[in-house]
Amino acid sequence: MKLKEFKADFLPRITKMNVFAKRKVLNEVLAGEWLSKVKRRGIEFAGFRAYTTDDDAREIDWKASLRANKLLVKETEVERSHNIFFLVDVSDSMLFASTDKLKCEYAAEVIASIAFAVLRAGDNVGMAMFTDKLVAKLYPKIGRDQYYRIIMDLSNPENYGGNFDLEKAIRYTMSFLNMKSTIVFVSDFIGMKENWARYLEFFAQKHSLVGLMIRDPRDEELPKEAGHVIIEDPYSKQKLYIDTKAYADKFAERVKKEKGLIMELFNRINSPLLELRTDEDYFEKLIRFFRRGEREWL
Repeated sequence: MKLKEFKADFLPRITKMNVFAKRKVLNEVLAGEWLSKVKRRGIEFAGFRAYTTDDDAREIDWKASLRANKLLVKETEVERSHNIFFLVDVSDSMLFASTDKLKCEYAAEVIASIAFAVLRAGDNVGMAMFTDKLVAKLYPKIGRDQYYRIIMDLSNPENYGGNFDLEKAIRYTMSFLNMKSTIVFVSDFIGMKENWARYLEFFAQKHSLVGLMIRDPRDEELPKEAGHVIIEDPYSKQKLYIDTKAYADKFAERVKKEKGLIMELFNRINSPLLELRTDEDYFEKLIRFFRRGEREWL
């Protein structure tokens, strides 16, 4: 299924009160809380130097000082920039909407908002869009031009639609993304194959992983009052004629179970997962998510 028109708006949704005020808040949260944690994970040991009276005595390395027979303090090097890389599911199931926003359009607005804030903070942003193949790829870079490249790829209808293969997407990404990065995996997490958990676990061993689950209300529940309807699998195109009154509860139970497995995996690999729904404003949820200072998940 190909997308004929892409209607995401890369300014409003972060805008409803005041575009500049909201962007400032998001920039401050990402730069001051999220990215600062990311960069602390990039601190590396650079060596020892002699202690001076200007140093904090708590920084003295006593073991090294005893060996050298003089007071020494550790020196560290901080990685000044970090790679934030979006791995974006643009398969057929993301081309669905029961609201005024397709899941892929909503996802694009979220990605654009985060990318803008990260680039403003002086860090690198890259992106890969995938179905059962890689349809677009941007190496992590900094600067305003990179933001416009991201917007162009996100707003290109030709980049949307197709089957879903997470294994291929991860393999492609691992083949060219050599530097340790924070991977923001954006998907509805629908159509995951049996071995999907193993590949995400493998991915998380090399990179930090953050999940953004984008769901439409109809991904979560069937309206009992709808009566008899035809539903279609976005990948196999198989159709079922069902009575929503008879199947609504079973459907909700199945969704709850599947989401529980997804959340369990992210907890097991110590990676955060945020669920966003297309009928809700994402701004406040994003702010709360990135302000979780007590959780060192990056």
